[in-house]
Amino acid sequence: MKPIVLLILLVSIGLLGCQPPDPVQEATAKLKPAVDTYVRAWNTGNLETLNAICDPQVVVYVGMTSEYKGLDSLKRFIADTRTMYPDFKVTVEEELFVGNQAVTRWTITGTNTGPGYIPPTGKSFKVSGLSLSRIVDGKLTEERMEYDKLYTMQQLGLKLTPPTK
Repeated sequence: MKPIVLLILLVSIGLLGCQPPDPVQEATAKLKPAVDTYVRAWNTGNLETLNAICDPQVVVYVGMTSEYKGLDSLKRFIADTRTMYPDFKVTVEEELFVGNQAVTRWTITGTNTGPGYIPPTGKSFKVSGLSLSRIVDGKLTEERMEYDKLYTMQQLGLKLTPPTK
């Protein structure tokens, strides 16, 4: 083989191995472990695992009406939810990781058999929602969660009553 052909072949092989990194793959590798641990904490109630993946000042927004500031507040929110719905389960349907953000489409289910801000109805619900999470240095710093609360309450047998004049 002529030296020039060999040189071109070696340079071509070298360039093929020097492809730029895929930012989505990099973000997925970096962020997915925290999201997986977070979902496991919701599903199992093992809240101590949150210490490793949540910033102590984490803020979780649920719709426009609820805000949980700090890790202890988030743990109480999860514990209270699991008390009201002992069989509470999050199923991740889709995930997308970009930069330091994760978008998760999920379905949650549960049966309202425990005490909480509503009396136990014994009824089950199933609803889908979305979360936008910010993860910095492997720690969840913020989550914005959206789902249809009215539909959830209707499945539990609760009714929306308009105010009377």
